[in-house]
Amino acid sequence: MNSDTPTARITLLGVVALGLFGALFARLWFLQVLTEQEFQLQATANSVRTVFEPAPRGRILDSQGRVLVGNREVNVVVMDGLVLTEGFSDTDRAAFSLRLATELSATGSLTKAAEIAERLDVAEVRPFDEIVLATDVDELLTVFLAERPEQFPGVSLVRRTVREYPYGSTAAHVLGYVGPITEEEYLARADRDGGYRLDDEIGKAGVEAAFEEFLRGTPGQRRIEVDARGDVIREVAEAYVPPRPGNDVVLSIDIDLQALVEDELASTLAARRLEQDQSYEIGFRTLAAPAGAAVVLDPSNGDILAMASYPTFDPAEFVGGISQDAFDELNDPDNDFPLNNRAIQGTYAAASTFKLITSYAAIDTGLLGPRGFLDVNQFTPDPGFYTLDSCQGEESQCTFTNAGEAPSGDVDLRLALAVSSDVYYYRLAEQFSIRSGYQDEDIAEAARAFGYGARTGVALPFESPGLILDPESFEQRSLENPDAFPRSQWLTGDTINLSIGQGDVRVTPLQLVNSYAALANGGTLYSPNIAVAVVDPLSSEEVRSYGPRVLGELWMPDEIRDPIVEGLVGAVQFNEGTGAFRKGTAFDVFEGFPFASFSVAGKTGTAEVPPLADFSLFAAFGPVEDARYAMAVVMEESGFGSEAAAPMTRNVFEAIATDSIPEALTLAERARLRAEALAAANAPDQPDAAAAEGSS
Repeated sequence: MNSDTPTARITLLGVVALGLFGALFARLWFLQVLTEQEFQLQATANSVRTVFEPAPRGRILDSQGRVLVGNREVNVVVMDGLVLTEGFSDTDRAAFSLRLATELSATGSLTKAAEIAERLDVAEVRPFDEIVLATDVDELLTVFLAERPEQFPGVSLVRRTVREYPYGSTAAHVLGYVGPITEEEYLARADRDGGYRLDDEIGKAGVEAAFEEFLRGTPGQRRIEVDARGDVIREVAEAYVPPRPGNDVVLSIDIDLQALVEDELASTLAARRLEQDQSYEIGFRTLAAPAGAAVVLDPSNGDILAMASYPTFDPAEFVGGISQDAFDELNDPDNDFPLNNRAIQGTYAAASTFKLITSYAAIDTGLLGPRGFLDVNQFTPDPGFYTLDSCQGEESQCTFTNAGEAPSGDVDLRLALAVSSDVYYYRLAEQFSIRSGYQDEDIAEAARAFGYGARTGVALPFESPGLILDPESFEQRSLENPDAFPRSQWLTGDTINLSIGQGDVRVTPLQLVNSYAALANGGTLYSPNIAVAVVDPLSSEEVRSYGPRVLGELWMPDEIRDPIVEGLVGAVQFNEGTGAFRKGTAFDVFEGFPFASFSVAGKTGTAEVPPLADFSLFAAFGPVEDARYAMAVVMEESGFGSEAAAPMTRNVFEAIATDSIPEALTLAERARLRAEALAAANAPDQPDAAAAEGSS
């Protein structure tokens, strides 16, 4: 039979068809029988979504347990991020932003369309699951949004916790703030326990940033079963993992003292802005007094009791996300950078407060001593100027003067500190430079021993190390940047400037107060603590505690410490140890102070910062016999140290000494007092009202 007959062809087609049906049947049998369980698991997995439930952050408490940063529940408008990937055009985005902003504003949550559009733009380049569009909105908006899904696709209202600041802006620089996590921050933390997500908030500054690992809670997890359209079918209850709140952080600061220091700083700067600059170099003009910082700490252990920086900011502005305009305003130089914590970031010439360091270096090295250049008790003339013996130039280039060339008469170390004789320190500084057995770097080495030129190690971000140069680092700086620093050779004049805290020396207010604390306690340099403990909020057990941390020990026998302390006491009060009594630079400021119960040692400083007006500085500690408080104040463009920084310190110390520190008020308490005052002011006079009632 011919193989090309119709019967053969039909037979061949039948065989092919049978083979195809056999293959199809085999595949169906494989899928439905052999791998049925596997595909059922895949189908189930594809229909279950994991929803993360944010955990409340831990609270931040003061040393007395008062809540400085807490949490409150608010309504948050969120949008499903998938909506942006499903044909949400620029036109749709603009119309959506305007509609939502209009409705939010109508319910009392004033919102700009540009702010919503800005958040949508950020979300478009970052794969968020949920986009937070507005925070702390009226619950009535829930029904409105639910009834209009076509106008607000993927939008819903959820309950979340946000940060709350009971004391407002008080301690803002210490506390810091939180903000949306960046991609870099996310990648650095994505593998950590608790799992960060791209829509999380994270500490950005202050304690919020430094203690992020403790404050952040562990997110909860809910597993939601959905159908093919994404509609929720049920929640898998047995798979629920509740969120765990973050740990509480207990700070060393006392909110009452903190509020007092901040108020004194702000009010003193405001008062100085009404005064005239009377520095000898600049002449008379209105002081700018734009900014400043103050720190109070306990010399016995390094605990920070108060830390203030001005100008300040309100951390509540960052709740729910801050607008770009508002953030730019906080970083505007014309506003003096309110976000900067000048207590640890600001670096300043130490001015005459640095004479503590030069005095220590001179006694420690033997330059001041029985066999040294001068004895500690030896008097030397201060005619108001000093011409270097070793200088070969013109007399005008070799002569250094006191402020205004004012003479101090005969002074020893104690009196030189009390009346702030620059000439006395010029004379010492030249000996370091030219005398055999001494070196220009001796003063810089003493400064480093007191903590200058290095970070203190305080648990706050962005701390500056300051600057202390010696001949070697001076030359190295010039080699690395000859255009900015063409001179590479250290001269005697550099040692002269360093001896009185001018020239190439920059210190932070925290470094300044820490150096005086080391003198106060007899030579122990602590790393300042801002926190004392981390506490589990559920069990109230300490997760971690922070005790004193020693950075170094200074050699400080009585023969070194006593004359320096006596000189500093003489700067603020009558002290027989200074010899012939003369008024110290802060004597008038502290007139009438209760020294009997709280003796004070301190030093004024006036930093020259041409073409700006002088910066005012003061560093002090007390009670001298058993120091429990050390304080440093720096005020920019505020005049002499005795005109601004010293009076502020006196006010704070007097409140401490007389146990009259006012109680810090929360925002709620302030609002209540204002309401009561307003009601009293508007109330009718009671006797008149009674008389009117009787006559009627």
